[in-house]
Amino acid sequence: MKVNWLKAPADREVIARWTARDSGSAYALALPAPPDPERFEFLVVGDTGDSDVSSAGQSPQEAVAQHLAGDASLPESPGPGAFLLHMGDVVYMAGERRLYDRNFRRPYSSFLTPGSTVDDLVFRLPFLPVPGNHDYYDFAGWASTLVRIPGLGSGLKALARELFAYNIPQGGSGMGRTYMEAFVERGDGHAGPLDYRPGEHTRIPNRYYRFRYGGADFFALDSNTLEAPPRSAEQARARADATRRVRDLEARASRLNHELTRDQQALERWAAGQRARLTEDPARLARVADAAHGVEAALRQLQAAQRLVVTGPLDAGAAAREAGALADRWSAATADLARASKAARADLALSRMDGAAEASVALLRSVEGALAELPEGVLRTDLLAAQEAVEAALRQWREAAESTPPEELCGRIRQRSEAALDAQRALARERRRMSYRPEDHDEAQLRWLDAALSEAERERPGGWRIVYLHHPLYSTIGNHCEGGDIQGVRDNLLSLLRGRVHLILGGHSHAFEWIRSGALPHTGLFVTGGGGQVSLRRSVLDPRRFLRYRDRYDALRRAEVVECCFSGAGPAAADGEDGPIYHYLRIEVTPDRLLVRPIGVRRLARGFRREAPMPVHHVPELGNAGGQPPGWYERRLVGVEIRRDRAPRPVWD
Repeated sequence: MKVNWLKAPADREVIARWTARDSGSAYALALPAPPDPERFEFLVVGDTGDSDVSSAGQSPQEAVAQHLAGDASLPESPGPGAFLLHMGDVVYMAGERRLYDRNFRRPYSSFLTPGSTVDDLVFRLPFLPVPGNHDYYDFAGWASTLVRIPGLGSGLKALARELFAYNIPQGGSGMGRTYMEAFVERGDGHAGPLDYRPGEHTRIPNRYYRFRYGGADFFALDSNTLEAPPRSAEQARARADATRRVRDLEARASRLNHELTRDQQALERWAAGQRARLTEDPARLARVADAAHGVEAALRQLQAAQRLVVTGPLDAGAAAREAGALADRWSAATADLARASKAARADLALSRMDGAAEASVALLRSVEGALAELPEGVLRTDLLAAQEAVEAALRQWREAAESTPPEELCGRIRQRSEAALDAQRALARERRRMSYRPEDHDEAQLRWLDAALSEAERERPGGWRIVYLHHPLYSTIGNHCEGGDIQGVRDNLLSLLRGRVHLILGGHSHAFEWIRSGALPHTGLFVTGGGGQVSLRRSVLDPRRFLRYRDRYDALRRAEVVECCFSGAGPAAADGEDGPIYHYLRIEVTPDRLLVRPIGVRRLARGFRREAPMPVHHVPELGNAGGQPPGWYERRLVGVEIRRDRAPRPVWD
């Protein structure tokens, strides 16, 4: 497959563009002093930025954010969480500015002051992120290119509203520009630590930074530029290894392509049969017409709201005219449907509605850009209400006009589409490495981290040292387990962190994981990537997947992984509820221990519920399985206790 629609930036470009040009002391943040320096709690969440607007109810991100707010030390909340760490991937799919309102500002509104906009986010308590890979992604003509990829394009297009809803990218992050403008102090040159003032000025000093809070020192890393081979690596060998991996990935992408094409043809045959039955069912056509009238009315409401917006990126006159023209298209298609006396005429009217629906979704994307820049007030409230009315009307029309495809077929397409996306991401990374240069290695960040850790060890030898970054050092999740990016980050960091850090927090993999490693025997290693991204993933340690992923199991053992807990796509609750478990972490700091408690937020048929202690799958030992899967037990995890110079210990319910 030659098409490569993912335009990931080279490390050297990110390093040059987004690293503050000042001494390492400028990469420090000064937080307000804690009431009790020896005892406090903080919150951790990652991989959040997905609105799941294909659902009329609350999204997973909104549900997690609601529980986070209840555990945060906000004026209206009794929660103990003094601050929040975000592990990155703030906005899916590609960190677009247009989606910052829907996928960040709205879910976390309780953490923000009322006057916050995407240009000026002001937090009510410290909200401290690191960038994820999706916060750096850029797409060139993604929607149009997607359709041109055989199999992958048509398969994803058919399920677009389920997988990505209105979040289909139309550009990208500007090589991380949106993230930097939203969270990082503009300009260089601030001398010494940057003052963080909740409710007034809440920016971080650099893409990587440090801060001290009570008895703990925190080190925030940008792992996106920490996966390249070190400068000492042989350049020709690094490029040759990447070329070999590209060949393997292209072969895998080709196989997935063939499978998706076959499944898509089956889906198209099924859809054609459903459409034929619809055109001969007067009662259903009447329901489609009623729903189409609803879309027309909602677009008229949007047209009226757009006419009043005179600030921001929205051309009020042009946008209102576009909404009105779309309403006219729906009206005309509905009239055609009412006049249709034959199936062929009805099919033509329905096809016109299909086109109007796609154009309506495109219009909603432009509205997202306006909402990002409008301050709180009547205009924004009216525009938001009109946008939501159009979304709701489109959902109702789709429910009337389209039948639900067979779940087995949808499941195959979903699984293979996600696998194809993973292959494309990996191809983008390896194609970058085919032109690897020593400048790709972020030596400056590693030197800064070494010096910062040394300073903390020297000044506070009895203090806690906590590192957080997007890419974890280990993961058992299928699409990331022992991936090139994770191995690269681990190779660059392991020797720096061994024996110096008590807790390492990562995201990237869409699940909760606690991993115990012989390479870091006294360090708590956690993956917290289930903060709201809709699609949670499964572990390769699942006995049902063991044979398929035996090579990765062996790789984990070689990397000295000895124990693991996992939760996300399971396990089921005691009452039989088996919806996915999203989560965040509550971490309690005392002089003698750290206690990391996962808080589950399970999706139910209607709504969500909190589950703590959280159900997990526990693999107590990754031994030599001898062809048999390791032990895999369902348990309820209260938390993991971390003490100095001891192996972390799980606490069970």
